Amino acid sequence: MAENVARQTLWPNDTNILVRVGILHVGQGASAVVFTANGDSYDVLLVDINLDRTCRGIDVPRMMKDLLDGQALYAFVNTHPHDDHMQGVKELSDVVTIERVWHSGHIPSKKYGTYYEDLVAVIEKVKKANGNDAERVLQGSRGSEVLGEAQCHILAPAEYVTDEVNEEEADQRRARIHEQCACIKFGKEWTWAMIPGDADHVAFKEHIMYHETRLGSALLAASHHGSRTFFRECEDDDPYTGHLDAIDPKYVVISAPTRKESPHDHPHEDAVELYADKVGEESVLHTGKDRHSFIFDIYRDDTHGELQNDEGKLAAHYGLSEDGDDDKGGGGGGGGGSRGGFTPRTMPTMIGESRFG
Repeated sequence: MAENVARQTLWPNDTNILVRVGILHVGQGASAVVFTANGDSYDVLLVDINLDRTCRGIDVPRMMKDLLDGQALYAFVNTHPHDDHMQGVKELSDVVTIERVWHSGHIPSKKYGTYYEDLVAVIEKVKKANGNDAERVLQGSRGSEVLGEAQCHILAPAEYVTDEVNEEEADQRRARIHEQCACIKFGKEWTWAMIPGDADHVAFKEHIMYHETRLGSALLAASHHGSRTFFRECEDDDPYTGHLDAIDPKYVVISAPTRKESPHDHPHEDAVELYADKVGEESVLHTGKDRHSFIFDIYRDDTHGELQNDEGKLAAHYGLSEDGDDDKGGGGGGGGGSRGGFTPRTMPTMIGESRFG
């Protein structure tokens, strides 16, 4: 029987784990798998998806097929419909059963939403199989959602701006969608992991800071692939850090390739420095440099474990090739519900080209 690397690496085998978040190496994009305890097993959600051959990002559909091993995906969650957060959703629906789709409700321009029709098709497929309730538009959905024994807090987007966003010119619409993309926390009581999509400083200052006393999260998936837009528009602007103080994370994980690989120079050095000022250099982690994925556990007693990495195991096994000739024999099937392959984080301590170049 073939080795099931996804299951061995990601699936929780400790019954004390309430929520597990795995932030995946997907190159210039974002994707995170979330496990929430439900009785003797876990419901699985996938927040965003991307396929990036240039950076040998993980083939997320193939990995998810192995990970679920016949189980349905509880929900695909799209924080906003830009290509680097939804490329691969059709391929995902071809290989796993998706029970629900949650999305921000925005309509992107064709310039930034090439794969939007794939998302719409998947939504219709899921609704046909499971009824209209299988689609959840997150705009105006602020509040808590019970996920088995855990919860998620939907902090954005607000409902009242969506129509005008959908009428904007392409580049302006892109910025407005970032301002209004979904921002979600997973956990329970006091310990949380936050996934803010590409939410920028405007999104937090004008909308999300409404929840200031509820933003605290031990893990923060860095917004917009480590872009400075989380703090300011331009490098010379004074940074806004009120949201980072309110979140007060212990770890920040940046989903981005190296700066040399990124068409946008992500992660921006000034943004990385601001994150490091808050959490310490050793607690700012980066998927791109070593093709690592990172795993964070929240326990039933409302504590959390140290952030761990897979030492590149998932990327090595499921990584896409630039020429399109992917080795699809390595990820097939296999059982094995036990978790393996974890090591404490072993990241470089210096911020700069050695870590993010």
